[in-house]
Amino acid sequence: MEALSRVPLSEQAARALLDDVRRGRWEVGEQLPGEVSLARELSVGRSTVREAIRRLAARGVLTTRQGVGVFLAATEPTQPWDQLAEIAEITDVLQVRIAIESRAAALAAANHTDDDARIIRTALENRNALLDGAPQALAAEDIRLHQVIVVASHNDLLVTLFDGLRARLVGSMTDMLTMMPVGRADADEHSAVVDAILARDSDRAERLTRAHLLGLADSLGSDARTEV
Repeated sequence: MEALSRVPLSEQAARALLDDVRRGRWEVGEQLPGEVSLARELSVGRSTVREAIRRLAARGVLTTRQGVGVFLAATEPTQPWDQLAEIAEITDVLQVRIAIESRAAALAAANHTDDDARIIRTALENRNALLDGAPQALAAEDIRLHQVIVVASHNDLLVTLFDGLRARLVGSMTDMLTMMPVGRADADEHSAVVDAILARDSDRAERLTRAHLLGLADSLGSDARTEV
């Protein structure tokens, strides 16, 4: 198994395990190595392996027997659960983002400095310039924009919470953009949030941020219902 070069998202770990499954490392019904062994092979923590196993179990590839271990159930993800599980995961992440980022936007509107404003403007330009780019590139710049807004809130706890989730947020956003590309209206929504922050309109910044993230969650839910 090829080790991951950095601490990955659980989805990346799940895909690495799925690659091994497809290469025939295990037979259907065979027990996989324990979490400690898999974590060592992938160069990640046990919690990441545990989440990767949960993802693959939701997609019908693995099955967990309480007190016994994890077994290979199928060599390919089942449909439509593959996409539905991914949508559910992204939606959960969006709910957390709503809690953190909407309040951070309000605080950023009240507390940002001139340096914060310059950094936010630059991050917005970089983000919107990649609107037609690859999902991973746009995702990284999108989360970078939201990160600098959180930093501009000058609330250390919000910054710590966001930074701890940053890698997962980029991965989740990449997955979302892959299945649901965004258009010019999305760029306009981000610009409106930034305008409200720089105008020191806390209520509007919070409301627009919440509406934007809720809109993404609603769009994902609509896609999921269409697939079923």
